[in-house]
Amino acid sequence: MSNNEETTIHVDFNPQDAVPEVLGLIVAAPTGVLYGNQCGGLTCLYQELEGYLVNVGRAQSFIEFFAKFKGRPPIGAADWSETDLAQLAAMVRDEVFYFVEESGGGDSRIPLALDSTNVQRLTEGWIPIRAGEQVGALVFANSD
Repeated sequence: MSNNEETTIHVDFNPQDAVPEVLGLIVAAPTGVLYGNQCGGLTCLYQELEGYLVNVGRAQSFIEFFAKFKGRPPIGAADWSETDLAQLAAMVRDEVFYFVEESGGGDSRIPLALDSTNVQRLTEGWIPIRAGEQVGALVFANSD
């Protein structure tokens, strides 16, 4: 391999067998690592994002939210009701905590928001988010 070639590493984020309640945040960044997750309930979609993965807590409330769809969650912007989008946006804002180290020491909380410009990718197991100027996705175990 020459010095100019880049290697892409594919990592399958699959908490199903290990820790199904883990909530991960993939923050988009040019890392050469693509994190993927099976999502979309019984549709079994697979989405990927290049970046880095951070464990941001437990996914229980998101798993419970998507349980009402019985394995057939909305896929794409047109399928989502305003009520469900508003509830999901509130969950992302109020329940997920993402911290970054400050240059002088200590941590700073970065507020997360549902990425309304990327709703076409929103489904169970894959929630597009914004963290300030950064984009990413919350990922968790798919219900299939």
